[in-house]
Amino acid sequence: MSSTIEKLYKKYKRLSIPNQYTIKEVETILRKEYSAVSFPIKEVAFLLSPENVKVLDTCFKMQEPEVLFNLFTEQEIRDLTELKEINKQNPLNLEIATKSEVEYTRIQEGHYVMVFFGTDHEGKIQDVKILGHSQKMFDLMTVFIGVEHDHCTLENRDFHDYLYALSNLGYLD
Repeated sequence: MSSTIEKLYKKYKRLSIPNQYTIKEVETILRKEYSAVSFPIKEVAFLLSPENVKVLDTCFKMQEPEVLFNLFTEQEIRDLTELKEINKQNPLNLEIATKSEVEYTRIQEGHYVMVFFGTDHEGKIQDVKILGHSQKMFDLMTVFIGVEHDHCTLENRDFHDYLYALSNLGYLD
């Protein structure tokens, strides 16, 4: 086991961090900190597989330029810029492109990020799907899903991922 994990675990033990979030808590955070707007799943179901539509019940979209700038790392911004250039050279034919092709292109280019959640009967996050690449958003979703208290052990690899996500987001500083 790495000394980094042990250090993160010690920091984690000193804090009172919720191990799992409810959809209400997530909604408050996403709206306040990321200017997220909610959408009914039915309106955006064309972006999901039928299997995902069955398990995901809540959707948020982040599209404010300042929020997006803070969501993406410098490398992710370079990658998005490069992809935009490639797409300019090979544009979609809008006369034959499907709605999902158009929107996936916009997501790939970083115009917005969408997150979908599936919840249990208590409103706790059980499933997550992110459209748009953002390590920060991935880490945030890892924190939202959390780890059951009795699984917060150094032997649990999922708990390691959770600790790294907390650290990456600055919660363990």
